Amino acid sequence: MNFVHILLKPTKIIKTNFNISEVTSKIEIPKKSKDFVKEYLTSNKLSDEYGSDLMLAFEDEFIYGFDYNYNNQKLLIPEINPVTIFYSNALMSHHNLIAFRKALYSESPTITDYKKTVNPSLFGNFFQLASNCIINLQAAIETFTNRLIPENYTYLDKDGNNFNPSLFHKLDSTLPEITDKKFRTKYKKDNFLIKKIIELRNEIIHLKPIQEKTNTQYKIIYRKILNFEYNKAIIATRNFINYYEPNLIEECSCGKEHYYEITIDNSKQNT
Repeated sequence: MNFVHILLKPTKIIKTNFNISEVTSKIEIPKKSKDFVKEYLTSNKLSDEYGSDLMLAFEDEFIYGFDYNYNNQKLLIPEINPVTIFYSNALMSHHNLIAFRKALYSESPTITDYKKTVNPSLFGNFFQLASNCIINLQAAIETFTNRLIPENYTYLDKDGNNFNPSLFHKLDSTLPEITDKKFRTKYKKDNFLIKKIIELRNEIIHLKPIQEKTNTQYKIIYRKILNFEYNKAIIATRNFINYYEPNLIEECSCGKEHYYEITIDNSKQNT
């Protein structure tokens, strides 16, 4: 399956029915505002230090942005929703991780044909992209979940004591409570895959060698990563996000697939 790349979206878009340049051209700007702009433009202080936020104005909308000092200039950068960035990153890893897995299946020696040569880069490149895909899918899920939960939300156990919730608790209890919607009820198979993404990401991030008498210390996690259903996981993550915020994950109308290109090292070792 080939996935069309998605649109990266700002954290906030405010639609307007007017052109801001036309409106401001007819307004006399107060001296106090002019003095503030002059001070801001000539200083090294960022907007935060003035207790202000920045908005970028376009013909029919405003979007949130931020300033950044670079080479004695203030750059204006749109604040992109990280959920779309993480999801896009996972998507761009998909194309070649599937290609490397297929190559690994076809080119690896077998028990009955163990004289085949081995190319270590095939699994190495697959693991790079596969782990990137899994980690970024989980990041998209967790970042999106945290955006929906109010900052002042209080987590209490059955005895009324505060506790630090796991991501699973947020998904299973907190989101249904604050949104009155239950993803796990409507999309049971996708919900199961969401849990698998989180579990596998945690294993990758906290990777430890197997604590038993073996010289192959990572074979269990490597097998899981090879077996993982990447197509379904990507779709499940999109369904989860769009269930709570419709169309946040939106394919680009150009219909093209974007992906990370990794060159295979053709140096091989004999078995």
